[in-house]
Amino acid sequence: MRPDPTGTPTVVGLTMMFQDISRLNDVEQTLALDATIIVRWHDPRLADPARGDGSADCALPPGKSLWMPGIEPENLRSRQAFYEPRFLVDANGTATLVRRLLAEVANPLDLHDFPFDRHHFRIRLWPTLSRADEVVFHPLHPSLPISEHLTVLGWDVGTPTASVHEGKRFGRGDGSFSYYDVNVEMVRDWRYYAWKLGLPLLLIVMMGYGVYFLPPAAAAQQVALGMTSMLTLIAYMLALGSSLPKIPYLTRADQLFVGCAIIVFLGLLKAVLTAIWVQQDAQTLIRWVDRLGRMLYPAVVVLIVALAVVL
Repeated sequence: MRPDPTGTPTVVGLTMMFQDISRLNDVEQTLALDATIIVRWHDPRLADPARGDGSADCALPPGKSLWMPGIEPENLRSRQAFYEPRFLVDANGTATLVRRLLAEVANPLDLHDFPFDRHHFRIRLWPTLSRADEVVFHPLHPSLPISEHLTVLGWDVGTPTASVHEGKRFGRGDGSFSYYDVNVEMVRDWRYYAWKLGLPLLLIVMMGYGVYFLPPAAAAQQVALGMTSMLTLIAYMLALGSSLPKIPYLTRADQLFVGCAIIVFLGLLKAVLTAIWVQQDAQTLIRWVDRLGRMLYPAVVVLIVALAVVL
């Protein structure tokens, strides 16, 4: 039985402390965290002046059970409790439940700006059954404490914030439910991708630029250079694709790779046409195409980078 009479909702205070955030998985779109959840409510039936001004572990009388608010996360994928739930009660009957959990929660990610993306990862807690006329949540702290020594790599983590709202819940019929939202801002560190993918990609593109400097007599070498550049670029595109979910849109990195693939392919096409034109003795056309390519190729590369990274 709730401590409050029918028609009077029980106010449940909530807060979280983040001991660690260990991983954000792009492919599975999950966040692994180590957090302590604190739940607080008032139950005058537990009041005992003998406890004084402090709180103490509550031992219930034989045959009695403690009313605790049922709470469940909306987007939980897995969890592991470190120890059994324990609660403290002060002299006035204010109960505090503390649980430390290793959990994995899921959120859809918007990867349009990858690898310059930032995400607001949401953790939402609902009452298991109680509607807003029975249980309402209250944030004990609007800003939540988080450890300075997180083990997550490749991300900058902001200060988590908490808020409380009311709304309908899927699959629970009519009625309004109170829910508690925790928002964690995650900003990707793009430097890894700049050095591991961006720099090699630039070298591959510049390798493809070489087809405009080889003489017409080396048409076979031009084709070989263009094919090597194209195949290496495709391998890098596949490597990038394995680190992201199968999304139906192009990220900034995809735009860069596709633009570079087109310009490298045009260099390969030019090499094939050069082999044909050599057989036709079209030396004037070959020289004109080479001069044009030498001027336009770097300008187009700069334009592709600007469109994908800056704009």
